Amino acid sequence: MKNFILFLFLTAFFFACNNNEENGYLWFKGNTHCHSIISDGDSAPFKVVKAYHDHGYNFLLLTDHNYLVDKDTIKMPENLRTDFLMIPGEEVTDKKSVHTTAFNIKEYVPFSGDPNLETDIQKRREEIIKTIKSPTNLSKTELLQMHVDGILKAEGIPFLNHPNFSSALQVSDILPVTNLHHIELYNGHPDVANWGKEGHVSVEAKWDSLLSRGRIMYGVAADDMHSLTINTPNKSSLFKGWVMVKSKELTIESIHQSILNGDFYSTNGVTLKTDKMTAKKCVIEIDEIATQKEILDSYGVPRIDKTGQIGYTIEFIGNNGIVLSGTNGLKASYKPKRVDKYVRARITYCTETDKGFEKLFAWTQPVFLN
Repeated sequence: MKNFILFLFLTAFFFACNNNEENGYLWFKGNTHCHSIISDGDSAPFKVVKAYHDHGYNFLLLTDHNYLVDKDTIKMPENLRTDFLMIPGEEVTDKKSVHTTAFNIKEYVPFSGDPNLETDIQKRREEIIKTIKSPTNLSKTELLQMHVDGILKAEGIPFLNHPNFSSALQVSDILPVTNLHHIELYNGHPDVANWGKEGHVSVEAKWDSLLSRGRIMYGVAADDMHSLTINTPNKSSLFKGWVMVKSKELTIESIHQSILNGDFYSTNGVTLKTDKMTAKKCVIEIDEIATQKEILDSYGVPRIDKTGQIGYTIEFIGNNGIVLSGTNGLKASYKPKRVDKYVRARITYCTETDKGFEKLFAWTQPVFLN
């Protein structure tokens, strides 16, 4: 049994880090959104880190609500791999359900009305909850802009988190915000309505709406892990969504630059062998072996539809979310046209169950044509 477990671990590590080398670049697997007992998670930071480390991830952000955890104070696993990084992070959490990941910040980023208490964690947590539940005259746009400005001041990258959560944000709330170029397209929390809800289209449709209006916006997938002890579809548990970052080396600086440039794809189960999106030609190839392994090893929650095409489908999507081309199989290409405005790829793995057609995805970043 021990040998079998070791085999699974080594295989996961191989696919996560060394598979699919492209022109001197490597793929690195990471999660940009999770929580510990410092905010509203159920486990200590070192336990959270160990879980992702032992599952073959290459980097992790611990993004507790309105708290920057000093990564150097976290106890690392005894068998710490050389290909694992902790990147500083925070979830700037505010009124009106406006939440923003602060990726690789150099200092704590406050929220509106931040009590900024120099006190114990429990007291601070209570004051934060009280503050964010109090009324405000600030709009969702103003709150989000405040987050973005604070994160940039701290030399980080802002991600708009789960825009369909709770009272949610409409495209009209997001459009006026400047210097925001990342949106959480898929979030593993069961209450964030990735696929839409009453009064709100899917987050993917909101992404297309922003892109069609000329916004440079990259889509991120993340766990939003709160529950380490119970891992079920109805819990915000781990290994449900992640990014695969293309970088020449595994350093904080290199990963930061790749995220900033959109050199990554997002997934909740599908692994790619080739992700080449250029203005001249877009080529996508699925790594079927790695995908099937991820499905066995991870806990991605599928979208359930009444209809579907069993197997793999590669779609190239353009202006206003129009499907420009669709192919059933493991490889597809598309030659962009200027009228497309932008082209991105959505890759679907579909199976039929008694619940309906269950779909897992990978999403590439868009290539901009104008």
